[in-house]
Amino acid sequence: MVRTTKDGVSWKDGAQLEALDIAVSPTDPGVILATTAEGVARSSDGGKTFAQGRKPVMAFLSWSMKDALYGIDTSGGLNRSTDGGSTWKTVSIVPGGQPQALTAVSAEHVLAATRTGVFGSKDGGRTFKKRLAVTSSGGH
Repeated sequence: MVRTTKDGVSWKDGAQLEALDIAVSPTDPGVILATTAEGVARSSDGGKTFAQGRKPVMAFLSWSMKDALYGIDTSGGLNRSTDGGSTWKTVSIVPGGQPQALTAVSAEHVLAATRTGVFGSKDGGRTFKKRLAVTSSGGH
């Protein structure tokens, strides 16, 4: 993991961490969460160090607002935390199989890409509608 300097021009080395995704707090750039095989790992020092990952295990994270941190697990379960990842509540299962990406546009607007398409929710992840179908490229 690398971090930018305050001037945004150069980079510094950060922690060595096997993570699939990271999310930075929208209110405190020093707080970074990372998805690891052990669970969600937290850094309070801008990515210099990370605490051990804690369950639940998430594949992807998106943190658009202070009380709207979303995580999607490997089976498509959408989870929300209103306290920066200390506690999580399962909201729903995103249709379409294994997740590929997650974006919280706002506190209630969530987009999730899965193997079969892109799904959107405007009610905090409680319900999803297919926005775009994904078709197989035939093995190319």
